[in-house]
Amino acid sequence: MTNLERFQAYADAFEETYSDDNWQRLEEFFTADAVYAPGDGTEAVGRDQVFAQLRAGVNGLDRRFDARTLTATPPTSQGETISLSWQLALHKTGAPELTAAGVEHATYTNGKISRLEDIFDEGTPEGLGMWMAKYGSALPS
Repeated sequence: MTNLERFQAYADAFEETYSDDNWQRLEEFFTADAVYAPGDGTEAVGRDQVFAQLRAGVNGLDRRFDARTLTATPPTSQGETISLSWQLALHKTGAPELTAAGVEHATYTNGKISRLEDIFDEGTPEGLGMWMAKYGSALPS
């Protein structure tokens, strides 16, 4: 199996995990000492912390909305790193759509993700902040 195929399997498993909150499903895709850099200047180190950060991210944003639409370009491979551009559209009744966009890089070591990094497109963090300041009170906590 190539890293591109492994990444697609991970992406599919992540969407299942988003639906049912079974984070153990993702264990097979990450090294024990994996690092996740979510694009906010922090890093989660170790598989358990990576999953905790991913879960906190979807609980703190995505799941607070009525619906979400994720679109991505086909992933590309350069050496041991798989990259793709993504756009997330979040929908909440009574508020305009919130969009976020960026690039995700997954670096593989021995067939498992050892580093996962999200880099937001320019203006995305500011746009998220402005949307939350104006409409965030409509979201459940």
